[in-house]
Amino acid sequence: MAVRYSYFAAAALALLAAGQGCKSLSHSDASAWGQARWGPSVEGLQCRLRPERRTWRADETPAFNFDLRNRGKRTFAFWPAQKLELAEIEFDGEWHRWPSDVMTDSHVWPLAPGSQYNAVTIELDNRFKIAIEPGKHIVRIAYPLEGVRVVSNPAGIKILAAK
Repeated sequence: MAVRYSYFAAAALALLAAGQGCKSLSHSDASAWGQARWGPSVEGLQCRLRPERRTWRADETPAFNFDLRNRGKRTFAFWPAQKLELAEIEFDGEWHRWPSDVMTDSHVWPLAPGSQYNAVTIELDNRFKIAIEPGKHIVRIAYPLEGVRVVSNPAGIKILAAK
């Protein structure tokens, strides 16, 4: 019985880890429209996505503040200058990656246990190839750090129709 339970528990944990942060949310999900909360912890790492504002005109580029903290036990390398190149953006349930693998030479910051970086700006510009239509949208970010994929909270924005 213990072996069967251990196998089931291991399989359930593997499925949970593989799908962690992948559940799509509806536009009416209250967690996307309230105060931004930290996303789930992965090896002590958490990120939070905060829209600079909730409502945008169709001719504007929505921008977010991305916060990253480490409550774990190990130090991670963080490349703030490469935030877009490394990030994945979820827009209304569909994940988008930066279109190029080109990285520039940039400074690496240590994300040590107990440290936190706040307000790294993320813009949903056209390089992500996201068709942003008028209406309500749910956005999340996933950021990889040394093999650990950290997924943010959902953040809701509204795009106004062009006049």
